[in-house]
Amino acid sequence: MINFKTVFAMALLSGSTVVNADEILVDTTDLHASISAKLAEGLTQMQQDLNDDLNAILIAHEDEQLKTEAVSAQLAE
Repeated sequence: MINFKTVFAMALLSGSTVVNADEILVDTTDLHASISAKLAEGLTQMQQDLNDDLNAILIAHEDEQLKTEAVSAQLAE
């Protein structure tokens, strides 16, 4: 059974949480700017890594084609 003290305590706690929730203002502008900057930096690094990897693959592929053409030319002679 709920007595008067319990009801009073619940009302007091409910009121204090509402006041605290209203008093807390979270400014997310700096957080948003920080996340955006890190995301941009990560995307730039990812693009650079992708370019480096693709260039390495293309160079390896061209070297393989040149070797294949050289072997074919030797066999043709």
